[in-house]
Amino acid sequence: MAALALRAPRLRHRSEWCAAVQPVRPRRTPHVEEVADAYLSRVATGELATVHRPSKWFSGAVYTSAGELVPASQKILGDPRGLRVAADPSFLPPVADVRLDGTWLYGGTWAPTFGHFLVETLTTLWPRLPQQPTGLVFHSSFGPTNVEGWHRRLLALAGFADLPVHVVGTGGPVAVEHLVVPSRSVALHAWVHPEARSVWDTIAGSFRGAGQQRVYVSRTLLNEHRRAVRYRRPVRSSAEHDRALDEVFAARGFDIVRPETLDIAEQLARVASAAVIAGLSGSGLHHSAFIPRGGRVVELGDGRNATRPVRMQCAIDAASGHQRRFIRGDAPPGEVDHILGRLGLT
Repeated sequence: MAALALRAPRLRHRSEWCAAVQPVRPRRTPHVEEVADAYLSRVATGELATVHRPSKWFSGAVYTSAGELVPASQKILGDPRGLRVAADPSFLPPVADVRLDGTWLYGGTWAPTFGHFLVETLTTLWPRLPQQPTGLVFHSSFGPTNVEGWHRRLLALAGFADLPVHVVGTGGPVAVEHLVVPSRSVALHAWVHPEARSVWDTIAGSFRGAGQQRVYVSRTLLNEHRRAVRYRRPVRSSAEHDRALDEVFAARGFDIVRPETLDIAEQLARVASAAVIAGLSGSGLHHSAFIPRGGRVVELGDGRNATRPVRMQCAIDAASGHQRRFIRGDAPPGEVDHILGRLGLT
């Protein structure tokens, strides 16, 4: 009997585009609960009696008038580093210091920084209600609770212009006459549901049809500033390397976007129509949430994620049906340019 010929498996060339994949199979399909006389506990955190991570707990969730936890309000943690875990008691006596009258929409975690606001805060506001709510209420993420102009602009683009915003922090708890509680459409570093993408599409919709087809989100000016102020994290890149990357992408026809020099509307106008977006790992590249579905993303490893892509970035791109290419952070500019050519970005 003749021996069967075994065909060697075809190896994917390292310069090919690959379909984005969710780091964790999505579960907990988003749903909405309505709670009369809701109670929002204050935000708190503490140490767990553990040797390994997670080493901290945090609390801050929605409860019924009877004091029972509303699980849909809990933050879903998908970070494999396990820095902290939600530990909301199943029952709390509902005694509040502040009362909000009317119907309010619960927006989950109020994040003060752009990246987390984009993936955590905005994406919890996915339901479309029959009538505009009285206001929006959130739990803080242990950071600043102030509402900046760019927060307001993104909320307006998402369909919530001029609504009052109340952020429950580490002070007293809050009661709400009628609360609409959506469960989270994003689990950080794990998965993104279609409901989140619908919010991003709404925000980007009015900016489609203009701008460049290729966009590179530069970190050159940001890194210059961080070096000047001795940022708390080391900037693991030189000014020469940053500028060389700008030049490589510009020569390949990319519009060089420096987000810190633009307001939100200007950023969206530059990226919302891009067929290809590139940048270093981090919140700047999260702008891929705003490009049309089925786009292409080039992620360059940075000092914190030099050898593998950021899980949250992969989840964003998978929800959008994007094709991806990750380039290691130790690749010199000349090699980056070669890879771009192999990707067909001539």
